[in-house]
Amino acid sequence: MSNRNILKKQIYLYTIIFMAMAMTNTQVIPFLTSIGYSPVERGIILSSISVIAIIGQMFVGYLCDKYNSIKKFYHLLLFSFILLNAIMYSYSENNFFIHLLLFAFVGGLFRIVAGLVETWTLEVNDYIKDRFGPIRAFGAIGWAIGAPLTSLLIENYGYRTIGFSFAILAFFSMIFSIAMPDADKVESKKMLRISDVKQLLSNRTYVLLVFILIFVNFVFTADMYTVIDKMIFLGASNNQIAFKWSFQAVVELPLFFFGYLLLKKIGAMKMLIISISMFIIRFSLYTLATSATQIILITSLQSITFPLLMISQKVLVANESPEHLKSTGQMLAISLYGGLSALLTPVVSGLLINTVGFDYTLLIFTSILFIPLMLSFIYSKINRFT
Repeated sequence: MSNRNILKKQIYLYTIIFMAMAMTNTQVIPFLTSIGYSPVERGIILSSISVIAIIGQMFVGYLCDKYNSIKKFYHLLLFSFILLNAIMYSYSENNFFIHLLLFAFVGGLFRIVAGLVETWTLEVNDYIKDRFGPIRAFGAIGWAIGAPLTSLLIENYGYRTIGFSFAILAFFSMIFSIAMPDADKVESKKMLRISDVKQLLSNRTYVLLVFILIFVNFVFTADMYTVIDKMIFLGASNNQIAFKWSFQAVVELPLFFFGYLLLKKIGAMKMLIISISMFIIRFSLYTLATSATQIILITSLQSITFPLLMISQKVLVANESPEHLKSTGQMLAISLYGGLSALLTPVVSGLLINTVGFDYTLLIFTSILFIPLMLSFIYSKINRFT
């Protein structure tokens, strides 16, 4: 298959699967709030996601390298995602234990599937890898379409419709992905073993990079939970929350489309530093916001923060991973910086909100960002990938 056709299929896949994932992810807080859970209860439920995410991403990444395939595991896990997501949004009784289990698996699969799609793109070939930013932009377009569509469906048919709508789009993504080439794995005569993963963890720059990304994503995850909680506290409607998700997906597009040019010009490390600096400004403004409208306007900084973070962290982790451990390197990193943020942010946020309120909670998150900013300067000095 020609690179041009692969690129088209990647674009179709990203648009559809991210439209689907917007449906299952953007209304999580309103759904749990509608059932009657408190901020602390919501935090514990959402933190359960990390258990499946951390273990699942590490294990799936290892299996992808071991069996030289990403596509097979993507299809298998997406099918499981469809079934469990339908059950989760159909169950609206206030049963803490049931929702704890359902959100653990659905949220974990959300992170695993998203990580597999992006890792797949990075491993098809160099032509596709170099165009990761523009391809990911179509994921943002799908997200921008899916978020308001979800709000419209909920208003007319209730939360149960999310499971059915997600299933339709997810099956379409499977159809588009069947003909796509699998990841181009490095063939090895030796069977990959768990002990080989130690090669990654013995790389001090890989470990430092993951440590930096854990802090950044810990705070970035607060945009999904703490900021939405503050919007609800300020009286935001489901439509305003949906619009926030769509708006930030739209403003991401320019840098996703042209981020690869910036990558060639200044390098991934400088992109990461700029992203962290803008996150500090963004969360400082969230702290000062006094209305849902102001929060939506502040979200325009997503145009810089998220595309630079997404592109830089993928490229930097890929650079740090040996050829025969590319999937393991990506999925292990995602499991740590994505999984730990999913574990810690909701719980810490819920406890802080109950103790010191929304504004001081966001101020604390802002202060934390200075840690990865300082570590990034250290990393750039000792690492050859700048």
